[in-house]
Amino acid sequence: MYSATVLLTIPDGAFVPTNGCVCPGPTVSAVIGAPKDISPPHEGTVFSGDGETIVISPPAGYQGSVQLIYQLPDENYTLLGLAFDPVDGGVGQQEFPEYIVDRDPTGSQITVTDALWSGGNGVSYRYGIIVQQTASGLIGIIDPYIDTEN
Repeated sequence: MYSATVLLTIPDGAFVPTNGCVCPGPTVSAVIGAPKDISPPHEGTVFSGDGETIVISPPAGYQGSVQLIYQLPDENYTLLGLAFDPVDGGVGQQEFPEYIVDRDPTGSQITVTDALWSGGNGVSYRYGIIVQQTASGLIGIIDPYIDTEN
């Protein structure tokens, strides 16, 4: 399976509580790092983008899944889960059949499995990463963008 880590950073003063909507609505002004491929050695580039936009381009004929591992190593916040916004076709259980939330005292991470279903080629997906500010208990949404290509 192809995997990449994505570092999330919430600068001081950038946390914005949600108004209860996934999209559109206020979002946390997080810095989303470019994906770092941690897969076993392989040819070609599977993950690209600047973090704000992530493009997944598996090799032709690849039938497996890929994983994005969002990491937030900041004790001031904890990752809670994902919220999906169906754009250009469905999203949620069909496209992202599994995600795992791991937390420790100094941070947390969410591992998102992209099923690369056959109808998903060339489709863009929007989802929010739900984060909680530990001091206040307020909830915010980090808004990445993912595009799956042939």
